[in-house]
Amino acid sequence: MAINLMDLVKSAISSSGVADQIGSAVGLEKSKTNSAIEAAIPVLLGGLMKKASTPSGASELSNIFKKQDAEPSILDNLGSLVSGGASSKLLGMGSSLLPMLLGSSQASIVSVLMKLLGIGDKGVLGLLGSLAPIVMGVVGKQAKSAGGFDPGVLTNLLGGQSNFLSSALPNELKGVMGLADLGRQASETVTNAARNTTRETTTREKGYVAPAPAAPASSPLGWLLPLLALAALGFLGYTFMSGGKKEEVKKPITSAPNAVPATAPAIKPAPEVAAAPLELPKLELPGGMSIEDLQKKLAGSFDGITETLGSITDVDTAKGAVSKLEEAAKAYADLGMDKMPAAATGTLAPFIKPYFEKVGGLLNTLYLIPGVKEIIEPVLGPMVQSVSKMMG
Repeated sequence: MAINLMDLVKSAISSSGVADQIGSAVGLEKSKTNSAIEAAIPVLLGGLMKKASTPSGASELSNIFKKQDAEPSILDNLGSLVSGGASSKLLGMGSSLLPMLLGSSQASIVSVLMKLLGIGDKGVLGLLGSLAPIVMGVVGKQAKSAGGFDPGVLTNLLGGQSNFLSSALPNELKGVMGLADLGRQASETVTNAARNTTRETTTREKGYVAPAPAAPASSPLGWLLPLLALAALGFLGYTFMSGGKKEEVKKPITSAPNAVPATAPAIKPAPEVAAAPLELPKLELPGGMSIEDLQKKLAGSFDGITETLGSITDVDTAKGAVSKLEEAAKAYADLGMDKMPAAATGTLAPFIKPYFEKVGGLLNTLYLIPGVKEIIEPVLGPMVQSVSKMMG
C-alpha cells in the first residue's frame, strides 16, 4: 500500500507547530493559514511526481536528495528555520527549489492559487517557498527508508501518490500543472517502466522485435504530446539544432512480417530527407556566427545565471553572486541580440523562452527576500528588458 506523503508532510508541520509562523511570515490571516497550507502541499508533491516521471527528472532528484541527505535534516529543526518572518532561512532555502518543482508552469500555478485562496502573488510564492523544503525533507526521509535515492526508488515512491493527489488537487490546478489525467496515472508510471524494461531486454537478448501490448505509448507524460507536436511545427530553431532530422517520416518501414512498427523499441532511422524549406543556415548574423553557435552561447549565458541565482538565499549570498551575474549578463550583451535580424530573433524566441521563464521564476521568489531585489535588479535588469522585448 502506497504511503500518503501529503499526510506525512501535514504531520511534520503540525508536530513542529510552525504553521502559524509560516502563515505570519508570508502575510496570511490566521484563519486562512491551515487551508492555504493544505492547498499548497499537493501542488508541491504533484510537481515532484511529475519531475520523477521522466528518467532525466528522476536522476536530477536523485542528486538533490543525496546532497540533502549529507546535511542535517531540516525536519529536526523547523522552529529555528522559520524564525525571522519574511527573511526566514526556510523561505530562503525554498526560493531556489520552486523553479525545479514547478517548472515553466509556476506563473500559471501561482495565478490559480491566488484565485482559489484569495491571497496575493507574494503570499502564494512565500507559502510555496516556505513549504518546499519541508516537502523535500519528508520525501527524502521516506525515499531513504524505501531503499535509497536511486531514480527507480523515487519514481516508485512518487508515482504511488497519484490517487492521493487526484482527490486533493482541483481540476483547474491539474490542468495548469499538466496532470489532467492524474487518476489514470496511478498504475501507469511504474507498470509502463517495468514493461518497457522487460521488452527492451528481450529484444536485445533474442535479436528480434517482439509484438507489444496495445497502446503502450500511453504514458504518464501523454499530456506533453500536443505540445511537442506544436513545437515540431513551429520551432524552426530547434529543428535546425537537431540537424534537420524529422521525427516522423511517412515512408513504409521494411521489417519482418510480425513486427509492429508503431511500437517497436528499436527501429532503424529512416534516411534523412533534404530539408529544402529550411532557410536558417542562410541567415546572416553579426560576425558570421551561425544560429547553432548563437543558441549554444545563449544557453551558456542563461545556465550561468540560473545556477548563480539558485545559490542565493539572503542578502550576503546575493552580494557574493553579483560578479558572476555581471559576467553572465555581459556574455549575453556581447552577443548583440538587439542588432539581430528579425528572422533570427523570431527563430530564437521559442528557444530562449524556457530559459527566460526559469530565470523569471527564480527572480520572483528571490525578490521576496528583503534587500535581494535591490542587489540583483541593477545587474540583470537590462538583460531582462532586452529578452522581454525580443519575446514580444
